[in-house]
Amino acid sequence: MSNYANNNWMAATPAIDTLSLCELTLPGTHNAGCDWKAPWPLFGPPAHWVACQHESFYHQLCHGSRALDARLMYDATAPGLGKFIFLHDRHRSNRTLGHLVTDLNKFLMENPDEFVILDFHQLKDGEHPFDFKYFNDMMLRFIGHRMIPAQNQGLSLNSLKKISPLQRVLVATPWHSELDRNVFHEQIGHKWSGSGITNTADLKQHVINVLKNPPGTWAPWSLSATSYSALGGPVDIHDELNSWFDPKKSDWASKCNIINVDFIEESNMVSYCRTINLTKASKRS
Repeated sequence: MSNYANNNWMAATPAIDTLSLCELTLPGTHNAGCDWKAPWPLFGPPAHWVACQHESFYHQLCHGSRALDARLMYDATAPGLGKFIFLHDRHRSNRTLGHLVTDLNKFLMENPDEFVILDFHQLKDGEHPFDFKYFNDMMLRFIGHRMIPAQNQGLSLNSLKKISPLQRVLVATPWHSELDRNVFHEQIGHKWSGSGITNTADLKQHVINVLKNPPGTWAPWSLSATSYSALGGPVDIHDELNSWFDPKKSDWASKCNIINVDFIEESNMVSYCRTINLTKASKRS
């Protein structure tokens, strides 16, 4: 299973093209816009309290992430795409929507048959109300040609490829009347522990509870598999993730759609997802 590169693991596994994005098990990055290399503000909490990834969107995608958990706030005083700033809780990282669309377009130019879910889980007001109309217009301008129409959400990867050589991005947002619902999908449901402070024991029990009766495959959903410490911020729990989601040890990964993790390159999550998806495709055929 190691004879492939993470940057194009989906295209390198054509057997999974019989599945839809809702049926696949996808590795995702939690708080994707908050990484150690982001241009953090001078005044604010230290990066270790808020950074959930090591590197930029582009590198997360190259490491194999196929769902970016994105939370934006609005700053009316900034220019252009800089008005939309990524944040963790209420702390801004200074990565902007401009960084995201640039990284995404670069990645898909290099890897045209990878699929990505942009999960805009929060679109928050700053000192001014969030400008949904401008956000809508800028998304359509810069990645509109890549956005999968909402009506095609349940189609297999093979069908999506036949429809378009470019539409590879499912964009989900909270509902708003100024967002074009032909291309903006419904908000993705998150299954998380409900507590900002989550140790590994509590997280394990949370995952067990969710997977007793997981959501269906008619729409994307996300399992939060992250831990946060009051002493040090986001915790690297790759040893636990490698143990819990190993297909040889449990059926946990097979029951999931998006598995949202911190510091994605530290764990074996991409390899596990690829293995599980091959098994799902085999059962389908």
